[in-house]
Amino acid sequence: MKNNKFPFFASLLLSTLLSACGGGSGGSASNANTNTAGSAVSVSNNARQFNGVVAKGRIAGGRVLAYNLDQAGNKSATSFASTITGGDGAYSISLPGNISSFIIEVSAAPGALMYDEATQSDLPFPEGLILRSVVKQGANPEPVYWGSVTPLTELIVQLAENAGGLTATNIDRTRAGVQAMLGFDPQRVSAIHTTADTSLDTHVDEKIQGLSLTAISQLALDKAFACDANTQGARVVCVVSQIANAGKLEGGTLNLRDDVRLALRASLEKVAGDENLNKSGKSSVAGVSTFTNSSLPAPVPEADKIAVTKQLFGSLRSNIYAVSNAQKNGGLDLRLNAVKTDFEKAIAPLDKDLLVWSKTITEGIDQFNKYRNGQTRETAVNGLFYGQTALWSGYQNIGDLGDCTVMRDAMNVATTPAQAAGIECRFSRFILPGTYKYSYKYQVEWVELVDRIWLEPIANDVSRFNYRSELVQQKAVFVWNEEKNDFLRRPVKPADAVAMNGNSNATYTGQMSFAMEGNKLYAFTVEGKMPPRTNSSGQLISDFESWSLRTDRNQTVDGNFRYDFSGELKSYVKDQVSSRLALDKGSYAIVALNYKGNLQKNGVKEFKLAITAEAANSKVRGEIKIGNASSDKNGLSYQPNRIDFVGSISSATGLINALEIFNGQLTVERFAYNNFDSSKPESANNFVRKAVALSGVVQVPERPPLKLNVTASNDAFGSNSILAQYMDGSSVINAQMSESLSKPRIVRVSSSSGVSFDVFGSNEVADILQNGSKVGWLDIKAGRISYVDGSFETIR
Repeated sequence: MKNNKFPFFASLLLSTLLSACGGGSGGSASNANTNTAGSAVSVSNNARQFNGVVAKGRIAGGRVLAYNLDQAGNKSATSFASTITGGDGAYSISLPGNISSFIIEVSAAPGALMYDEATQSDLPFPEGLILRSVVKQGANPEPVYWGSVTPLTELIVQLAENAGGLTATNIDRTRAGVQAMLGFDPQRVSAIHTTADTSLDTHVDEKIQGLSLTAISQLALDKAFACDANTQGARVVCVVSQIANAGKLEGGTLNLRDDVRLALRASLEKVAGDENLNKSGKSSVAGVSTFTNSSLPAPVPEADKIAVTKQLFGSLRSNIYAVSNAQKNGGLDLRLNAVKTDFEKAIAPLDKDLLVWSKTITEGIDQFNKYRNGQTRETAVNGLFYGQTALWSGYQNIGDLGDCTVMRDAMNVATTPAQAAGIECRFSRFILPGTYKYSYKYQVEWVELVDRIWLEPIANDVSRFNYRSELVQQKAVFVWNEEKNDFLRRPVKPADAVAMNGNSNATYTGQMSFAMEGNKLYAFTVEGKMPPRTNSSGQLISDFESWSLRTDRNQTVDGNFRYDFSGELKSYVKDQVSSRLALDKGSYAIVALNYKGNLQKNGVKEFKLAITAEAANSKVRGEIKIGNASSDKNGLSYQPNRIDFVGSISSATGLINALEIFNGQLTVERFAYNNFDSSKPESANNFVRKAVALSGVVQVPERPPLKLNVTASNDAFGSNSILAQYMDGSSVINAQMSESLSKPRIVRVSSSSGVSFDVFGSNEVADILQNGSKVGWLDIKAGRISYVDGSFETIR
């Protein structure tokens, strides 16, 4: 996954659910089931087999008993199969041909061990812990089936029992509700340990289930729910019991006690961010629906297995058709690149540049006034571009922030207060990719984009400056200095700097005014034109900017500084507004300064902006939080590592005809950026993990609102994954896609009514199952769904 290609919107996923990412040669439907690795399981035609794994963590040597369930949900007096789990928690039992519904119970046996993730140790399997899974298979089930037994499947069993017993209807309803709550089917997802290094190369739904089981162990260690027994094993028994008894079926809804749900979600987020407990690479659960809702749909499913299968594909087909049709009519644009581009263009000025620009200018005006009034001999703030700035001890710690210098003219620094004719301020936008060059003990150089602005005081007006600004592409050269034992910045040569102008004859000029309290500047305003914006490759995306901005600066009680922003910023292309950004009340940043009064490395404490933005066919309104900033390994790039947007996105820019297409939260995260060398290409040893998450409601014309949760990430080099869930009022559909350098792509889709299909690698045919019974097969190449009763329908 490349840096600039975060999956952004849901239609991408909805489309891949039907196309299932197929490719390669075709094939025919297979009667063999598959295990979680996608390989065929070979069985004899006259036997049925049920395989699985038992985990809270891994349970080795546990006793497994299987009991028949009659139509009333009553358990048989004796078991029809028994076994002991292996060292990896795996088990296998044979099923008599006349049994379709049964319950698996796992309990302690002499010498049985339970791995505990929170303490990362094997504990004696607690005598009081029984884990169960209830299985309901349809007519003519597959000869081999697979299922996990965990505390999450125990929740399904106890919900059904508390609803009146293990009847077929109660089982279906509780499974539907729990799948909606988790975002995956706990019976059909393999249990893994996120504390193991091998978890890095597992499927995304396995990672989320593994983190959920680790979260239960962490709750026991934290003595949640008043589970304060002396041993971790006893506390695990208590926590599992609390969770299993926290749900209740009421009508067509599963309700989970809010205190339990909140504790589970908090623990899930905690262990996901703990590198000692989570080695899966899935460092964030933003956008994951697990434990986010207390009330979930748990309807009585349709009895006809073909009818419920058609309901799944009908939901997918209807929603995708509505999206596609709306795009053709121009009423809605959910295309990945279009919305992503609109969103990024609309909020382009809201990266660190706005804060750095405001802080640099205010400090520059402060310094100019002090120097001209004889209060200081220092002409520079930061001294980043003028003077012999050291690379590792100087530039690296400042990152790509800004500086200002008191000047006597455009080329020369003032040497006396009487010469103070103006200020030149500069700040680097970023280093152009691929331009970093390094020669040990010789020189370091790169090409950077730098904003330069010249401020000149207006005659007979101590509170206003005229300004002119330009965007320059220039070479930065640092030469080794033996005395300093560091690289020192060489003054920029005129030949090394090239001004970048948009397709306009506009000059980037205007006025700035400021307000003082004593000798402290506390507010300033900007009215005028600014240089064009660029993308991450340094290409111009506008001709010029128009700024009407006010910044207020105040010191907080804890010694930090707060900058409040208000105003409007516009981008122009060919003299037409291409994007508009309004900063509303409540937009501010809080920063920490060092002893010199300069912005510290990692000194941005809080950055929150209330915005209304428009670009192309998208309108954005809401709140953006930017934070967790850090430098890369070499200190060449200082970037925020988390951006949260909460608000709405509409498909038209006009206030009257805007159609809201999304309302919710979007989160973009980057992990371990401090270990990444931005001057080198990504590789297995130089890699940044990234994630994007979306949670909210998508409104598609002529369709019910889609309640959507999507998370996409690359947890390891060369890997990609998507985990998604949507509810459209009639269906709850979960899906995941995972691929890595060592594993072929797998797409899993399931509905809360028990319908599922998996597509492995380049296979173009997939069996469709409903409660373990084959309903039909999906032929991706032919675009056709064929059913066992002889009927068929097209995918599209």
